[in-house]
Amino acid sequence: MKNTKIGIVGGLGHIGLIQGACLAELGYLTVAYDYNVKKVEEILQGKLPFFEPGLEETVNKTVKNGRLRFTANVKDLEETDLIFICVGTPSLPSGEADTSQVYAAVEEIARNRENHCLAVVKSTVPVGTNRKLTEFLKDNGLSERVTMVSNPEFLREGSGVNDFWNPSRIIVGAQSKEHAEKVAGLYSPPGVPVIITSWENAELIKHAANAFLASKISFINEIAALCEKVGGDIRVVSRGIGLDPRINPYFLEAGVGFSGPCLEKDLKSLISQFQKVGEKAKLLESALEINERQRNAVVHKLQEQLGTLKGRRIGILGMAFKAETDDVRDSHSLPIIRKLLALGAALTVHDPWIQSFQQAGLDEGEFPEVRWVTSPYKAAEGQDALLILTAWPEYRNLDLQRLREALVYPLIVDGRNMFDPQEMQALNIKYLGVGI
Repeated sequence: MKNTKIGIVGGLGHIGLIQGACLAELGYLTVAYDYNVKKVEEILQGKLPFFEPGLEETVNKTVKNGRLRFTANVKDLEETDLIFICVGTPSLPSGEADTSQVYAAVEEIARNRENHCLAVVKSTVPVGTNRKLTEFLKDNGLSERVTMVSNPEFLREGSGVNDFWNPSRIIVGAQSKEHAEKVAGLYSPPGVPVIITSWENAELIKHAANAFLASKISFINEIAALCEKVGGDIRVVSRGIGLDPRINPYFLEAGVGFSGPCLEKDLKSLISQFQKVGEKAKLLESALEINERQRNAVVHKLQEQLGTLKGRRIGILGMAFKAETDDVRDSHSLPIIRKLLALGAALTVHDPWIQSFQQAGLDEGEFPEVRWVTSPYKAAEGQDALLILTAWPEYRNLDLQRLREALVYPLIVDGRNMFDPQEMQALNIKYLGVGI
């Protein structure tokens, strides 16, 4: 198997780069292709497009030993035996996943090679996509060059490299058991469950897993709303139900809701798939509705305490969609910031890993009245309130007395329940968490 030559399409994206670097670390000759010439030039100069723990070391090592190389020329994939498709499938306005990049990648591969290869879709795609791609190849006379395999990814941002080496399961969907076993055999550690199944099952497993996690978050946020009305403490309730092994404590932390490039997108995509076959996904639709409510709730709490937000100065801690990543794509912070700006507030923002909208890949002009600062204390200085949106470990160790002195009004709205309400009360800080 080590003689297998591997290609990656979308080789500088989050999934593609991790996949390529780790496969190269396993000893496979790996070619990571990305059409973005500038990004390819930058990584050849040692500049990675994003931060992921352990990734830079793996990339540097495998580039140096010749196992990993980068290219902007699709022809460099011609001699590979197996090509992973790791391109984006963003949400359309309808919620449906846009699979145009997947189709374009498969067609580009097929038209630029003579020998047969496996095209392994790691991108999260709607059920039926691999079957439709197979029909597309057949209709265009390209089926002799490419065979489709589904191999959904389960890498979490912030721990993607570790997840590659320690997967919870390997899922492979294919029409041929031989092809499925070839893909599974590339990187499945001993003892890890491997499910070889149909294209449709593999595609659904990925969507159902993310939809379940999103629903679990919305469930605990629904209970948190009741806690606020009846004097409960969601932290205690979460711990109590999470100790049940049938439930477990993961994804039971109440807060501002789920966001990022996966959960919300995949939930919307799955709802769209239900609609396409004439079914209703009431549970999933409710999970999405509750998530939107959580974002509005933190703004509402500010309004309850300050009245109008017009002219108010609000400090914000956290822009990334979760700690230990510099990814702001579809972060919960963005719609909250947009709503605060629309209400006339002026914002001061801090994030440990992000220093500007430009660094986050966003248009600065879209966010007027937002000032970036280099410390959480500067974010609080002279502000009417402080809003915590990302659970960065650095924020847990803040000097609360110093924060209080920096604020004009001692008001903290915490969307991540990072602090003890009693400690806040002792410091005469008005502290509003979620479900506490």
